[in-house]
Amino acid sequence: MTTPSRQPKDIASVWNQVAATYGSIDPKAPDRIALHDHLLQAIGDPKGLAICEVGCGSGTTSAFFASLGARITLVDLTRGALRFAHDHFRTLGLAADYAQMNGLRMGVRDGAFDVTWNGGVIEHFTDEGKTELLREMWRVTKPGGLLLVAVPNARDYPFMAGKKIAEWRGKWIFGFEDDLTEARFRALVARAEIPGAEFRAHNPVVGWWFLPYGRSITRRLGLDTVERHAKESPYGHVLVMTARRPA
Repeated sequence: MTTPSRQPKDIASVWNQVAATYGSIDPKAPDRIALHDHLLQAIGDPKGLAICEVGCGSGTTSAFFASLGARITLVDLTRGALRFAHDHFRTLGLAADYAQMNGLRMGVRDGAFDVTWNGGVIEHFTDEGKTELLREMWRVTKPGGLLLVAVPNARDYPFMAGKKIAEWRGKWIFGFEDDLTEARFRALVARAEIPGAEFRAHNPVVGWWFLPYGRSITRRLGLDTVERHAKESPYGHVLVMTARRPA
């Protein structure tokens, strides 16, 4: 699945529309708790850390980090996402800095953040764009800091089948999406000249939710639990790359 540019031309309009769905996100849902636990395992105690989410979307996970004492910067291309994130933070009594800008060319100094991260973002770029975004996020990560990037795992076969069905039915709202296997992700990280990357996948449950009746079936089977969502598996829906910048 390719396009001639680094990112689809309609990416801003697509994600402004997606932002209208963010109100349905439950930060206390078992899958969210499992995700947050996995990210904390990589980051450690976020208190006092300068954390930047590049392509913040709803900002839900960054709000969780902020509640633990992190200093948050939210970057997004779309006003809709930043507006939702701002309102979400304000409702929770949390503070953040907000910047509407393209993650491929951030007007941020080198080494500005202890942690630079995103989830569900780079798969919406071509391989050229993925590589450029990884490089830019690496640039703004300080020596000794952490780069963390999560993507949908292309080896989550129920999810991939569900996405095809949604595309065929005209119900896929997320626009261009090129999900990654670990092998492809490794190759892109190498192309971006990021050393020491580690990869881990978890959550073999969520992918089934993209199939008809998948969410209700997994719940009836007792699979919608933090423990099940947190389970590591090469077929897990969430594929996470972490890399520590040399000090």
